[in-house]
Amino acid sequence: MRETVKIFGKFLVTWWLKSIRSLRIYEHLNLINIIDMKKEFWLEKWQNNQTGFHKEFTHPLLVEFIDKLNLSAGDSVFVPLCGKTVDLLWLNQQGYRVIAVELSQLAVEQFFSENNLSFSKTQESGFAVFRYKNITIYQGDFFNLSKQQLKDVKAVYDRAALIALPDELVGQYVDKMREIVPKKAKELLITLEFIKKLGPLGPPFTTPDEKVKQLFSCYPSIELVQETDIISREPKFKELGCDYVYERVYLVEF
Repeated sequence: MRETVKIFGKFLVTWWLKSIRSLRIYEHLNLINIIDMKKEFWLEKWQNNQTGFHKEFTHPLLVEFIDKLNLSAGDSVFVPLCGKTVDLLWLNQQGYRVIAVELSQLAVEQFFSENNLSFSKTQESGFAVFRYKNITIYQGDFFNLSKQQLKDVKAVYDRAALIALPDELVGQYVDKMREIVPKKAKELLITLEFIKKLGPLGPPFTTPDEKVKQLFSCYPSIELVQETDIISREPKFKELGCDYVYERVYLVEF
């Protein structure tokens, strides 16, 4: 009888371990599928010129709060999911080196052509790498970046990366940033909080203050620098039934 119980116990343990492994494999594959779907979504946005999120001017909050990053001339700033933002140019004009990553090749090419910049292009570690003087853009999947590629980064500027990602990916994004960005680096993070009565949930996705603090709870520090309701100057959000749009600026330490 005891031997039977032992055998049955071993069977249960083996079955449980296999179930756990299967669940982890399923979760991993499911995450890969989600990432692939989101890739197609953004590539189609650029292909169809649905880029209302792009701004033709430097973000005022970057200009206002850049000093919070305590940078010196020649320091490197990382800009994730950069699109074709002119913020890259502004950072470079302030004397900083810029390292960015963008999934869409079309977006990267438009950045250089629309700003009349020549560039070199190489292939490195699965990325097409575009370079112009002190601006380097890795064209490819953000989740494939390595520590080595960002080893000289002193600061991060995130205006439209975190809020571009749904709940299924945003936690993975925050974890990946912590993995590849050097310790002691500082980040200027800009988020939006709103409630839409019409239209899709996102992007951009609403990111309440409590959610931001939960996402970054494992980081050494996160400080809310400024909060402003910008609904009066955001007609598109009004059209979607929003009563408010809280734009927040955070200072994050890695």
